[in-house]
Amino acid sequence: MNVFISVLFFGVFTVSAVAQTISISQARQQEFGTTVTRIAGRVTAAGVFRSNAFLQDGTAGINIFNAQFRAGVRIGDSVIVENGTLAEFNPSTGQPGTGLSQLTGNNLTFTVIPVERDTPEPRNVTIPNIGESVESQLVRLRRVRFLQSGNFQGETNYQVRDLFGNDIDVRIDGGTEIATGFLPIPDGDIDLIGVVGQFRGAFQIQPRFATDLGLPPVVPDTVASSRTFDLTTWNLEWFGWADSTRGPRDKQRQRESIARIMDTIAADIYALQEIVSADTLASLADILEGDYGTLFASDITSEQKLAYIYNRATVTPVTHGLAVNGGAQAWANGRFPYRLTFDVTVGGQTRRMVVFNIHGKATDSATAMEDYNRRKTDAETFHAYLRDFYADSLVYVVGDFNDGILRSVVDTTLRSPYMAFLDDAQWSCQTCPMAERGLGTYLYGSRGMIDNILVRNTLTPHIHRTFIENPQAFTVSYGSTVTDHLPVTTRVFIDAISSVDDAPSAPSHIRMSPNPASTSAMMEITRTTHGRLTVELVDVTGRVQRIVDEEGGPQVRVVVLPTAELATGMWTVRVTEGLSISTLPLMIVR
Repeated sequence: MNVFISVLFFGVFTVSAVAQTISISQARQQEFGTTVTRIAGRVTAAGVFRSNAFLQDGTAGINIFNAQFRAGVRIGDSVIVENGTLAEFNPSTGQPGTGLSQLTGNNLTFTVIPVERDTPEPRNVTIPNIGESVESQLVRLRRVRFLQSGNFQGETNYQVRDLFGNDIDVRIDGGTEIATGFLPIPDGDIDLIGVVGQFRGAFQIQPRFATDLGLPPVVPDTVASSRTFDLTTWNLEWFGWADSTRGPRDKQRQRESIARIMDTIAADIYALQEIVSADTLASLADILEGDYGTLFASDITSEQKLAYIYNRATVTPVTHGLAVNGGAQAWANGRFPYRLTFDVTVGGQTRRMVVFNIHGKATDSATAMEDYNRRKTDAETFHAYLRDFYADSLVYVVGDFNDGILRSVVDTTLRSPYMAFLDDAQWSCQTCPMAERGLGTYLYGSRGMIDNILVRNTLTPHIHRTFIENPQAFTVSYGSTVTDHLPVTTRVFIDAISSVDDAPSAPSHIRMSPNPASTSAMMEITRTTHGRLTVELVDVTGRVQRIVDEEGGPQVRVVVLPTAELATGMWTVRVTEGLSISTLPLMIVR
């Protein structure tokens, strides 16, 4: 029997060498902790799952838990594995044999035999027959149907059912193209291929590729990042908090993991939420590949602040500041949208754009409806603010919305509090299609799509794609060691976009809207110098009402005009900055 196996898998070997090899079935029957001196087989999965690779012969299959093996072999390779320790992954407590058997250990070595690759054919099985006898083998289930619809998400279990009502879990590993591409869940009966796994006594099927699910092969995105402006929004979960009481416990690991993920994403701008420390943010930018700068909203009084990291090679900040809109309780008591006006240069073309980074008020179970209504008011006020002051700009609104973009997480019968944007044809929700397919960016609870990207419709025709990044594919324990949110990226071709000049005029740029006004109006003053600022209302008789008198530096200052208290007719708004005086007419109507 041993001689037959040697010819089947390796071609030509000496009888003495093969005599030392035991079958995988024999290896699996040994006690956990035993060193298995030598097995051999064909690789059925490698480089597709985050942590595991699988090997099988004519008798059984086994997981090889070894990073060098996973990276050093390919599916179909004929391989000898030596000196691995037989172990068990995630058995039920106190019940050996209920986890996934694997070979692991620092002494494990392997040799790839230089013969033609030959992937074993999946073994046809039925759901009731899936058990220890086929664990870690490549199998096929015929005519099964998924119980869920929408799109797959990594590190998630789904279920399929056969014609006789038998169910089994299907585990989507975060490293597969199924997860990274958020592929659609098949509708109807399919033949399902995958490796049989076991987790705490429950068997599961682990598909490797789109084709294992009857889906067409994945076509990779071949558009180079050098051709697009790439913007990523990402909540970094208490990044910069000094001790382990908030956020991931290992702060150094969090920072290094974020840097590795950012180097992979390679965005031009990162709009970040839950940043605590400007110094920690700067230290992150310092270890990124390339030349990156930072902007930090220090004016936010809460501990969780908003920030940007930007690529100096492509992005030049023009102005930045908080977009103060709403009352004292707005935006979680002052965590106002953080605006960045910038010039971006891609492929020799430069365009001016504006991004608003938001972090909506979180939901507390004791005040859920109050929190929902506050987010709704914030969104409506902010929408009006953008309509009045940025109607002609190329605008992005991105960030952690802390609520669903289609339906509220508070109650699915409630529309999203951000419907002011969705109901306006001037805005396009780039993340809504993902929400419609059941995808989410928050990793716990309802796994809702709460990290979103809205754009002015002038940008929509130029967007290459918007997608959820999947750092779980190469980051172990991502949700507990990095952050509980997934990043979202949008890629835009800028060469065909008409340039919009949003540059502030010296020494300031003043916008006022609406005009004519009745019960409410606002003024936005982009200040570029330090000094005294006054804003006065002057009626036709020359009487003056001063509404702002303050010292300040470069900032975006939003002034609410008391139009409801003003008599109808023509008024003059006089803005004085140092020795510079600007006047604007204001018509009050009823």
